Amino acid sequence: YGAVAGQEEFSSTSLNLECRVCADRASGYHYGVHACEGCKGFFRRTIRLKLEYDKCERRCKIQKKNRNKCQYCRFQKCLSVGMSHNAIRFGRMPQSEKLKLKAEILTGDREVEDPQQADQKTLARHIYEAYLKNFNMNKAKARTILTGKTSTPPFVIHDMETLQLAEQTLMAKMVGTAGSHL
Repeated sequence: YGAVAGQEEFSSTSLNLECRVCADRASGYHYGVHACEGCKGFFRRTIRLKLEYDKCERRCKIQKKNRNKCQYCRFQKCLSVGMSHNAIRFGRMPQSEKLKLKAEILTGDREVEDPQQADQKTLARHIYEAYLKNFNMNKAKARTILTGKTSTPPFVIHDMETLQLAEQTLMAKMVGTAGSHL
């Protein structure tokens, strides 16, 4: 495999990831999801051999201990968690996915959050929501901007000063809109 220094630190097994289908230990990123060897093989065989299972109406709960009992429900669970024979990556988890998961695990371990940081996150979320609500963009307008065929360039936030200007502009718009409805 040509192991890279520190690669084991980011492997699926060292992260203790669960199979999305049966909750056994995931061996890697297979067919678009984290899956164990058993569910990976089951899904591969089902797709390659074009197997069809007898329909089951019970919606069986798929777990490690009983995953072989109902093939219909197991395959449905594979599909519902996102397994796809069209998935681009098979086998090993992509490096970007490993780093993302590692970061989530590390930040998830810190339960206590700095109140100032929480306030900043809340403020950022509110600004983002206001931006989405008030920024009128469609494909035609985006194409015009991207091709440079517009006389008014889009408003871009580069630093705190333009962020504050954006906030003031949005507030003025909201106050102006509210005043016109009275």
